[in-house]
Amino acid sequence: MKIKIRIQSFLLTSFCCLLVSGCSFKLQSEARQNSKWIALPDLPGASGAVSAHYAGIHNGMILVAGGCNFPDTPAAEGGAKKYYDIIYALDTTDMPSGTWKKVGRLSVPVAYGASVSTSKGVVCLGGNNSTQSFSSVFMLSWNRDSQKIDCYNLPSLPYSIDNLAATVYGDSIYVAGGNQNGIPGCSFLRLDVNNITKGWEVLPEFPGVARLQPVLVAQKSASGVKIYLTGGFQPELKEATPVLPIDLLSFNPQTDSWDSISSLPKLNDGSLRTLTGGCAVAYGDSALLFAGGVNYTIFKDAISRDRNKIEAKAKGDTLFLNQLTNEGLTYMFHPALWYRFNQDLLCFNTYTGLWTTLGNFEQLSRAGAVLVVYNKNILILGGELKPGIRTSKVNLYQM
Repeated sequence: MKIKIRIQSFLLTSFCCLLVSGCSFKLQSEARQNSKWIALPDLPGASGAVSAHYAGIHNGMILVAGGCNFPDTPAAEGGAKKYYDIIYALDTTDMPSGTWKKVGRLSVPVAYGASVSTSKGVVCLGGNNSTQSFSSVFMLSWNRDSQKIDCYNLPSLPYSIDNLAATVYGDSIYVAGGNQNGIPGCSFLRLDVNNITKGWEVLPEFPGVARLQPVLVAQKSASGVKIYLTGGFQPELKEATPVLPIDLLSFNPQTDSWDSISSLPKLNDGSLRTLTGGCAVAYGDSALLFAGGVNYTIFKDAISRDRNKIEAKAKGDTLFLNQLTNEGLTYMFHPALWYRFNQDLLCFNTYTGLWTTLGNFEQLSRAGAVLVVYNKNILILGGELKPGIRTSKVNLYQM
């Protein structure tokens, strides 16, 4: 039975991010050795194995909405991507067992937006489906009394945005990157939820190239709260070749200025790392945790292949052209491990500027997943295991 969602206008008087409070996050080998993964119930049905979905926690319920997959014919065989509007909920008091329940539907099928968990609900921003991109922003709240989803409209973004990133700190939601009206950009926006009549404020753009599917997260630092941006990629634009940034940027809300503060740590073999398609959460009062995302070299080769083929043909390099053609024909058919999605749980300390690897876990080897903090643990929900292949797995990591 289709459950109707109550739509209301809503003026937020208090808006708090669900970050874990307390002392600085301490990286101790003993604690890491005692950490473990717990499998939670899989997301149900054909719409369960999705990526690029909305997800978060409110009033003790894990909420997952929208997303996309290839339910009929695999993407490698030319299958059509399907977008979903279903909202599922899992009661945290039933974990690690329990049952996902269908609790409502979005107004349209959508994926490739962004979502943030707050004390008032899960805020969902932008996204697209097979026909259009969206500027809409709304909040999904779990009503304990009615045991239903309430949906509240918030001010729309100034333009449609998909493949964006978002984060929240205090009373402000921040949005970065993505396709703005279909064009990759460097935009950076803020919404003061205590003054929603003001709408979205346009902040200084982040420096460098445009970023699709970046990662955005807020955390305290020695010089106050900062917003951290990494990952993402700039596709081929006119004469510009594709770019995968490997840096970590920070934005200071007190000065409205950007800084490049670090490079991402290289992989064990010395090759470059990206967090494109990855996810992140703030942990404690000094740590950023990063997980998932594609492999720099493999993804860069894939998005550069068409341009390289054109250049090889122009140079008459038949051998290289044939190699690139064969690589394109076989690219979607490799086993998941071949794509080398990031399995490291990375930690960046915002006070010391140091990177630490907390472990290497196959549960994190996903792109387009959502990472959420729950009760000092982290949850990773859905995502894709390789191009075109999604997962319905939900895993909790006990920190």
